[in-house]
Amino acid sequence: MRKKEQTVTKADLAKRLSELGLSRRYCRRIVDYFFSEISDALRKGEIIHLVGFGSFRYKVRKPRRGRNPKTGAAVEVPQKRVIQFRPGSWLKKKIRK
Repeated sequence: MRKKEQTVTKADLAKRLSELGLSRRYCRRIVDYFFSEISDALRKGEIIHLVGFGSFRYKVRKPRRGRNPKTGAAVEVPQKRVIQFRPGSWLKKKIRK
């Protein structure tokens, strides 16, 4: 039987950071700023390396021909950018334990 998945929100991250003695409001601003910087870097096409944790990058998927599963009709799927995450070695080891 699978464990029930749990969600971690930005508010949860801020709450955990506040355990270091900072105000929760200040921690929320730190978390928001962190994710804003990651989003901006990806939008510019930069690669983000968080050593040990992993790296974020975007990839351009070429346009292709697909099929509508309901009707079977051919459909043109346009080019799009997708975000990829590759976990680092520290994260892989931590998850496997």
